[in-house]
Amino acid sequence: MSQTQTRKQKILGDVKRKRRQRAITTFTIAIILIAVIVVAVIFLRPPPNLVPLPDYLSHCVEGTQVYHSHPNLIITINGANFALPPSPGTFDGGCPQPIHTHDASGTLHIETDQNRDYTLGDWFLLWGHRANNPTTAIFNSTQIFDHKVDGTHQLNMTVNGNPDTIFQNHVFPHNAASTSSLCVTQPCVPDDIVITYG
Repeated sequence: MSQTQTRKQKILGDVKRKRRQRAITTFTIAIILIAVIVVAVIFLRPPPNLVPLPDYLSHCVEGTQVYHSHPNLIITINGANFALPPSPGTFDGGCPQPIHTHDASGTLHIETDQNRDYTLGDWFLLWGHRANNPTTAIFNSTQIFDHKVDGTHQLNMTVNGNPDTIFQNHVFPHNAASTSSLCVTQPCVPDDIVITYG
């Protein structure tokens, strides 16, 4: 074998080795990038909401509204008014939900594209979902939020000034309005709910 052929083989071997090294380096970098992306997707995505919603509450209200109602809710805990969360009318990333508030006044807005009844319990579920707090979603005859009925604390509810014992099962009328300016469908009926704990 001539010296020229040996030198050519050596150069050819070096070129092949460098190509192999580049291929291995490229492959290693690709594997590392894929691993970084997978880890980021797993660890950086938000955790699931602690208060899951049933389908009829979690969908975006779109299209024609079936009805629009305005019940009023006042919550008093240990003598202090407890403000409802003011929201721009949406809960999940701009998705308008069937029950929401526009401000902290106590007026609930039920604007739905479904012909169904909604309850006070549905509102508390949405509130808890928005806060991502299971305690905020609790309302029944023995507890509101983390306040439980005991020997020194009572939980009472009135609807239009009359005692009411169905608590979370109270169904919002389809034509509720606390004032005539909020009346959408005639004849409007009052639905003023007062919850008192203390």
